[in-house]
Amino acid sequence: MTLVFLALLALSWTGLSLALLAMLFRRMMPPRLAAWRAFGLGLVVNGFCAWFAAPGEPLAALALILLSHLLLLPPLLLAARREPLA
Repeated sequence: MTLVFLALLALSWTGLSLALLAMLFRRMMPPRLAAWRAFGLGLVVNGFCAWFAAPGEPLAALALILLSHLLLLPPLLLAARREPLA
Protein backbone atom coordinates (compact mmCIF):
# COMPACT_ATOMS: atom_id res chain seq x y z
CA MET A 1 0.00 0.00 0.00
CA THR A 2 2.89 2.34 0.70
CA LEU A 3 4.16 1.91 -2.86
CA VAL A 4 0.78 2.97 -4.23
CA PHE A 5 0.82 6.12 -2.11
CA LEU A 6 4.38 6.90 -3.20
CA ALA A 7 3.39 6.47 -6.85
CA LEU A 8 0.39 8.78 -6.41
CA LEU A 9 2.56 11.32 -4.61
CA ALA A 10 5.16 11.22 -7.40
CA LEU A 11 2.46 11.60 -10.04
CA SER A 12 0.79 14.53 -8.30
CA TRP A 13 4.09 16.29 -7.60
CA THR A 14 5.18 15.81 -11.19
CA GLY A 15 1.88 17.14 -12.51
CA LEU A 16 2.09 20.22 -10.34
CA SER A 17 5.72 20.94 -11.16
CA LEU A 18 5.29 20.39 -14.91
CA ALA A 19 2.19 22.59 -15.05
CA LEU A 20 3.89 25.42 -13.16
CA LEU A 21 7.09 25.18 -15.19
CA ALA A 22 5.17 25.15 -18.47
CA MET A 23 3.14 28.15 -17.34
CA LEU A 24 6.30 30.08 -16.46
CA PHE A 25 8.10 29.08 -19.66
CA ARG A 26 5.00 30.04 -21.66
CA ARG A 27 5.77 33.68 -20.97
CA MET A 28 9.10 33.36 -22.78
CA MET A 29 8.43 30.91 -25.63
CA PRO A 30 5.68 29.20 -27.66
CA PRO A 31 3.43 26.75 -25.77
CA ARG A 32 4.73 23.53 -27.35
CA LEU A 33 8.36 24.46 -26.72
CA ALA A 34 7.47 25.50 -23.18
CA ALA A 35 5.87 22.09 -22.57
CA TRP A 36 8.95 20.24 -23.83
CA ARG A 37 11.32 22.43 -21.81
CA ALA A 38 9.24 21.94 -18.66
CA PHE A 39 9.26 18.18 -19.26
CA GLY A 40 13.04 18.09 -19.73
CA LEU A 41 13.87 20.32 -16.79
CA GLY A 42 11.43 18.52 -14.51
CA LEU A 43 12.79 15.13 -15.52
CA VAL A 44 16.39 16.15 -14.88
CA VAL A 45 15.79 17.86 -11.54
CA ASN A 46 13.29 15.34 -10.15
CA GLY A 47 15.34 12.42 -11.45
CA PHE A 48 18.50 13.75 -9.85
CA CYS A 49 16.69 14.28 -6.54
CA ALA A 50 15.08 10.84 -6.67
CA TRP A 51 18.43 9.21 -7.41
CA PHE A 52 19.94 10.60 -4.21
CA ALA A 53 16.80 10.45 -2.05
CA ALA A 54 16.61 6.66 -2.22
CA PRO A 55 20.07 5.30 -1.35
CA GLY A 56 18.87 1.68 -1.26
CA GLU A 57 17.03 1.62 -4.57
CA PRO A 58 17.99 4.58 -6.76
CA LEU A 59 16.95 2.87 -10.00
CA ALA A 60 13.45 2.17 -8.70
CA ALA A 61 13.04 5.81 -7.62
CA LEU A 62 14.32 7.00 -10.99
CA ALA A 63 11.93 4.65 -12.79
CA LEU A 64 9.03 6.00 -10.74
CA ILE A 65 9.89 9.59 -11.66
CA LEU A 66 10.39 8.67 -15.32
CA LEU A 67 7.06 6.85 -15.46
CA SER A 68 5.19 9.72 -13.85
CA HIS A 69 6.76 12.20 -16.29
CA LEU A 70 5.89 10.03 -19.28
CA LEU A 71 2.29 9.69 -18.08
CA LEU A 72 1.90 13.46 -17.85
CA LEU A 73 3.64 14.40 -21.10
CA PRO A 74 0.68 13.72 -23.45
CA PRO A 75 -1.82 15.88 -21.49
CA LEU A 76 0.79 18.62 -21.24
CA LEU A 77 1.38 18.60 -25.00
CA LEU A 78 -2.35 18.47 -25.66
CA ALA A 79 -2.89 21.52 -23.47
CA ALA A 80 -0.04 23.29 -25.28
CA ARG A 81 -1.59 22.52 -28.65
CA ARG A 82 -4.93 23.99 -27.60
CA GLU A 83 -3.37 27.22 -26.35
CA PRO A 84 -3.19 30.13 -28.81
CA LEU A 85 0.24 31.28 -29.97
CA ALA A 86 -0.24 34.99 -29.36
